[in-house]
Amino acid sequence: MSRAFIAVVPPDDVLDAVGNVLGRLEVPGARITRRDQWHLTLQFLGNRADLDPVAGALSGLAGRPGAVRLGDFGGFPRERRARVLWLGVVEGGKFLAQLVAAVGALLEPLGYPPEDREYQPHLTLARWKSPADLRAAVEALETGPVGPTWTVGEVVLFESFTKPTGAEHVERARFRLG
Repeated sequence: MSRAFIAVVPPDDVLDAVGNVLGRLEVPGARITRRDQWHLTLQFLGNRADLDPVAGALSGLAGRPGAVRLGDFGGFPRERRARVLWLGVVEGGKFLAQLVAAVGALLEPLGYPPEDREYQPHLTLARWKSPADLRAAVEALETGPVGPTWTVGEVVLFESFTKPTGAEHVERARFRLG
């Protein structure tokens, strides 16, 4: 049993653009996420995921590839008292929500119910132990697109290991769309 999740990983040119924006950001007291941690989570499976049945179920994933573009920043749970700085999606949100529903339909029979809250696709860029006021940081960041539009053609099953230096995500399987 493992800590695991299903995600979309942007291509290198998009990750380069994210890195360029993040490199200009001043975020005192934050733990900045690493490039190898940047992804759009579709479904978190918890700390006791059985990866073989999950992979088997996801082999039946259907659907067409779709276009996605990153942009706009924010903080969770809200910018005034945030613990997470995120980069959202300015194109392809509906496509990703449909992909989340498709993944959820395959995994719910295995005991992995979908989230109760509305899906908000994002890359986590930084975390704080105590809430921080991110309004100035979010305002200072670019509000338009970050990087080029890309075609999402697969989802990835990751196993995740929590370490003092941050989470380590290990790819376990890829599932093509289309």
